[in-house]
Amino acid sequence: MEVFAHLGTQWRVGARGPVGLDYAAIPVVLQLLHVSPHEHADVFAGIRIMEYAALAQMNGE
Repeated sequence: MEVFAHLGTQWRVGARGPVGLDYAAIPVVLQLLHVSPHEHADVFAGIRIMEYAALAQMNGE
């Protein structure tokens, strides 16, 4: 959750609104928060779940 919160300003936006997170920012946040490399896959999976839920909310679905 903390990693996702730190990515709050990293949304890619198209003509119809937000389309997803800028995944290029994720490694930087993981490093800054000292997330262990063996946790990266699980953290990324959690980010994707939260991303899809946030997109549905932002796009009124």
